[in-house]
Amino acid sequence: MSRRHPRAASIRGGRARTGPARRALARISVVPLGLALLAFVGLSPAEAHPRPPVGGAAYVALGDSYASGEGLPPFVPGTDSADGCHRSESRSYPALLARSGRRAFTPATSVACSGAVTADLLATTPGSSEPPQIGALSASTRTVTVTIGGNDAGFRVVIGDCVYSPVPAVQAGLSGSPGCRDRDDLAVSTRIAALAGGAGAPIVPGIVPLPTLLAQIQAAAPRATIYLTGYPRLLGRQVTDAAGCRVSEVAPLYITGPDARWIRTKAGELNRAISGAAKRARAAGVDVRYVDVAAAMRGHNVCDRKAAWVNGIVLTATDPSQPPRLSAASFHPTARGQRAYAEAVLQVVPSWHAHPVPRY
Repeated sequence: MSRRHPRAASIRGGRARTGPARRALARISVVPLGLALLAFVGLSPAEAHPRPPVGGAAYVALGDSYASGEGLPPFVPGTDSADGCHRSESRSYPALLARSGRRAFTPATSVACSGAVTADLLATTPGSSEPPQIGALSASTRTVTVTIGGNDAGFRVVIGDCVYSPVPAVQAGLSGSPGCRDRDDLAVSTRIAALAGGAGAPIVPGIVPLPTLLAQIQAAAPRATIYLTGYPRLLGRQVTDAAGCRVSEVAPLYITGPDARWIRTKAGELNRAISGAAKRARAAGVDVRYVDVAAAMRGHNVCDRKAAWVNGIVLTATDPSQPPRLSAASFHPTARGQRAYAEAVLQVVPSWHAHPVPRY
C-alpha cells in the first residue's frame, strides 16, 4: 500500500494541519455485518504515522484513536480520509487541553493516530513508510500525554467476537456469538501481561512493554512530564433485556451479560497494567503520572446507569439506496467522553482547577 508523507497536526486555538492514514472501514448491511465488524475490530498496527512537527512543541499528544478523537469530525486536513488518522480538529482531549489556558499544554501538537499500537510509537512498523510518533518529541517538549495499549490488548478483536444478535436473520451475518469470554480470555490476558512488562512477563511480538515505552519517551523528551491515561470500562453493569446489553440504538445487536462483565473485568485489568507500568517507570526515574479515566467516566459507559459518554455500535446511512456503514465512532468516546479525558488529565496537573476545560 502506498504511503503519504504528511506533516503532524499542530493544534493552535483548536485548529490543526495535516496528517496520515488508517485502515478503512468496510460497508455493512444485514448479511455482511460480521465482515464489517471484523474490519472494524481487526487487530493490526496503524498503517501510518504523522511526521514530526517543524520545530518543537511544548505539548505533544501520542497514542491511538482515543487520543486522536476518532468519530468526532471535522478532522484535521490530511487525516480525514477513510483510512486517515482521524485527528479531531477541536473535540479530542488533546485539542481541549490545548485550549485549557494552561501553559503546560501550549503550543501543542498531536501525532495520535487511529489504530496505533505501542510499536508504532517507537519505530516504523512493517507495511508503513511513515516515521514513529516519538519523532515529534524533542528537548523542548515539556508535556506529553499518551493513550495506548487498547489495540495491543486486542479489544478491537474482542468487541467483534462478542457482538451477536438474537434475531436469526441478523445473526447469520455476524462473526461474533455468545461465549467470547471463554474463547478470548487467555489471549487477552497474555497481551495485557505483555504490556505490563516486568519480571516474568510474556513476550508478544509487536507489543512494547509500557515501562520500556515510557523510558523511551522520556529519553526523547528528557524535560517532559508524561501523563499516561487509562481507558473507560466500555460497558456498565446494566442489562437491556434478556438478550443482555444492547450495543446499538438502531439494530438488534447485543453482548450477553456474562460477556459484558468479562469485558469490564478485562478493561479493569488493562488499566491496572497501565497504572502499574507507570509506577514501575516512575520508580526507575521516569517523570510519569497515571490518569484514571475509568474513574472519571464511571457510570457513563454503554449499558450504564447514566448517559453514555462512550458510543456503542454506530451505523450511518448517508444514501438511502445503499446499505448502512459501520461508523468509526463505534466504541469510542463521545465529545463529552473526550472532555472527561481532558478533565481527568487536568486533575493530576498542578492547579488544574484554575483553568476549566473549554466546552465543546
